Amino acid sequence: MSEPFSASFVAPADLATIERVHSMFERLGDERPDLPEQTRSAFELAVVEVVTNVVQHSPDRPPVTVELRIVATPRGLEAVVTDDAPPAAVDLDAAALPEDDLAESGRGLALVGLLVDRFEHEPLASGNRWTLAVEAG
Repeated sequence: MSEPFSASFVAPADLATIERVHSMFERLGDERPDLPEQTRSAFELAVVEVVTNVVQHSPDRPPVTVELRIVATPRGLEAVVTDDAPPAAVDLDAAALPEDDLAESGRGLALVGLLVDRFEHEPLASGNRWTLAVEAG
């Protein structure tokens, strides 16, 4: 039986934070080689997309902080991304891929929904919580 994996960080919502996400997934791959590569890669893409959205859509002032926690158990992977940006008015059920195949934006949340088994957004009093989960296998 594989050991559970848990890792987290709190950082400014900037481009360097996206690199921290990739580093966290490298560590996950090293510590949990039993997780299928395809599952890890798809989940990494989904988490990076959510963190990138926080970075891109956060105001510069005051600076926004993002917290990421990833947990891996024999059941699968879960990530919780929390930010202190203004609460977002997001309807994940309405997220859809753009009809224009060449569109460079507007597909992120829909893509995340396709990559994971569970994707939730919860506006907080002063921020947002994004929860992503995928079953292993």
